[in-house]
Amino acid sequence: MGSNTRILGAMLLASTSLAWAATSADAQAADATKPAAPAAAPAAQTGAEDIIVTARKRDETLLQVPVAVSAMSASDITRYAATDLTKIGQLVPQVILAKTGGGGAGASFAIRGIGSSALDAGIDQTVSLNIDGVQISRGRLITSGFFDIAQVEVLKGPQALFFGKNSPGGVISVHTNGPTDHFTGYMRAGYEFKANERYVEGAVAGPITDTLGFRIALRGDAMAGYIKNVAGELAVPSDPTHPSPGAAHSRDPGTHEFLGRGTLAWKPSSRFDANLKIFGDKLKDHGETGGNDLKCSGHPQTLDLLSGTFVTDPYGDCKINGVRTLGALNPEIAANYPKSNGGVPYTQYHAFLTSLTMNYHLDKATITSVTGYWHYRNDSFDNFANDSSPTVFGANLDDSKAFTQELRLNTTFEGPLNFAFGAYYEDSKRDTRGNGFIGDVGPDPRNGQTNNWQLLSFNKGKTYSAFGQAIYNILPNLELAGGVRWTREVKHTTLGNSFVNENIAALGLVEAEGDFSSGKFSDTNWSPEATLTWHPTRNTTLYAAYKTGYKSGGFSNPSILSPGQNADNLSFKPEHTRGGEIGAKGSLMGGKLAINAAIYRYTYKGLQLTSFNPTPPSFTIKNAASARTTGVEVDSSYSITRDFQIRASVGYNDAKYLSFDAPCYSGQTAATGCTGANGTQDLTGTSLVRAPKWSMTGGFTYDMPLGNGDMKLGFSSDANYTSGYWLLENQNPNGYQKGFARLNASIRLHEADDRWEFAFIGRNLTNKYYAVAGSEKAFGTPDEIAVTIGRPRELVLQGTYKF
Repeated sequence: MGSNTRILGAMLLASTSLAWAATSADAQAADATKPAAPAAAPAAQTGAEDIIVTARKRDETLLQVPVAVSAMSASDITRYAATDLTKIGQLVPQVILAKTGGGGAGASFAIRGIGSSALDAGIDQTVSLNIDGVQISRGRLITSGFFDIAQVEVLKGPQALFFGKNSPGGVISVHTNGPTDHFTGYMRAGYEFKANERYVEGAVAGPITDTLGFRIALRGDAMAGYIKNVAGELAVPSDPTHPSPGAAHSRDPGTHEFLGRGTLAWKPSSRFDANLKIFGDKLKDHGETGGNDLKCSGHPQTLDLLSGTFVTDPYGDCKINGVRTLGALNPEIAANYPKSNGGVPYTQYHAFLTSLTMNYHLDKATITSVTGYWHYRNDSFDNFANDSSPTVFGANLDDSKAFTQELRLNTTFEGPLNFAFGAYYEDSKRDTRGNGFIGDVGPDPRNGQTNNWQLLSFNKGKTYSAFGQAIYNILPNLELAGGVRWTREVKHTTLGNSFVNENIAALGLVEAEGDFSSGKFSDTNWSPEATLTWHPTRNTTLYAAYKTGYKSGGFSNPSILSPGQNADNLSFKPEHTRGGEIGAKGSLMGGKLAINAAIYRYTYKGLQLTSFNPTPPSFTIKNAASARTTGVEVDSSYSITRDFQIRASVGYNDAKYLSFDAPCYSGQTAATGCTGANGTQDLTGTSLVRAPKWSMTGGFTYDMPLGNGDMKLGFSSDANYTSGYWLLENQNPNGYQKGFARLNASIRLHEADDRWEFAFIGRNLTNKYYAVAGSEKAFGTPDEIAVTIGRPRELVLQGTYKF
């Protein structure tokens, strides 16, 4: 610990940790038809006292708000072409946002080591998304690209009061650009050389009338892929006549995506304004495991369940190096396999999101209504053995939708006391389908289908929630705020196998056909919080906060329904959070130096963790553990000159299980800790999954005038380091990601007023291969881990023109 303390001390003394004070974001301008243009002011002219955030649903500066929040402006995001949430997450310390391969929730978000598993579609994310005011707890929406962004705010720690029903792990709040008071727009095109990725995007905005403004933004993206697929033909002993034909695609993930967003902003008077946003996304790629690689020793091996023997894949190298083997399904079997696309892995993803925000301004209060509706449909077919063998396939559907309505009242009394009140309603529905396959048992004699089963689940829920907060100014520079959120959740599920191939029913591996079960979950929660804030000077803030959080329970949606599994034994209970933090923020040296620090400690009870049963392969959610996170994070930026800024950050996070009776990993023995009843191990005192102890970043931005100053040459570089972390909750020794560093850099030639720009952008220039999530390989040997990898080196040439 001594060396670690010295590192932290050096970082603190340097005072060069990131405050994301590069530019000011104006997405929350009071005049809905007259927001600032997307172009941001030079970083040297702005600081934490200028950046407006809405962490408490009030317009407050980053310096003043008593919340641990990192804010990234449009220029922060475009500096490294961060066009999806996984890339945006890499810009913030102690944040891991991963799109995961293999059914389930489709993604995993973690802040300060707290997150949710991606392996079960029945789980809500502990870290939620808020897109233009609409609260979303489904991880699948990470699939969508993000563009034409005004600002992203990452709120760390429990957020009970201001974001929908509750977010015990934090909130990622995305604000997209809106209309402008005069005709403006931009066009951008780029090419990434390593993955053969091409993209073009643009937007136009302006007034339609004196009271009505518009914005239309579009983006198209096509990518061959950054993973090579070298799978070859491979058969298994139980079915030698139907081998896998090998790789269907030579490169993955093979993405094609088209996105669009339309915005209308109406302000008929100074009292009322309304903002309507409609977003749509259509994406196709080579399957949900398109970003996966396989970590093991030697060559991949898969159990041929029907013969009881392991089959070696001679084409796989078991290394995380961007080369993998993923075989397609034999076309003769696929011909009678529903939704199998002829045996070729694929994903078809469609998403729709709309938000309507209306504000009515009284003399001393503002009433806000946010109406949201989102719907996505993810239909896919893939090889979940993650190798060449034709053994484990699934055709999965996740069709989810929700209607949300929020009402808020914020007062602006001149006296010392102000209030905020709100109510929230959500009506959600999620249907899933899984056409599973764990071996060729032949066509069903009744209908000829070759899939082994079809598992259906029908889920719906309603949330009723309300909150209240009082803010009392004890002194002009001393504020006490306290509030509570009440939440009522009701969930229903019905699930069962609508089809079971008669040839596999005799083996007793899955629940019987037509045996559907239903369940109901309901719960009520009160989540209070209180914050004391002191401003010793106009440019400094000190705060201490007590916070709680809550995430409701529900029902696990496994990929295979084993005999005896039903809605009753697939239910899980809520997750609760309690703790607090102390923070300090300051803008010093005339605004040149910005410092932001926080110390926190939170306890989590009833953690909703996923347990894996290798044979038959199935994940279920259990309230398996309690945990505690204790840490410190410091960030700052310093403007050496108007055109030269440096930044850095450091975060230390000790996230440990207070108690965890975990399932043993495949092949674990009593000698290695598998000593509990029913195949469990005691992981009390060990680290949480995806919870690195150390996160460090450092970088600079420098703009150099050319000639008479009409043009500039800009340089940026950022390095970040993440210490090691577990990829699997059962701490399989081969599921550990060692510490790694990444280097990003960019050079851009641009007009002084940023009307045009040519940029060369490098991400992960050291070409580091690393894993962001993982799971044990279905029917694999104990050391085989299927991992989702972070994208390796990217070299992007990009041009932008603004008008």
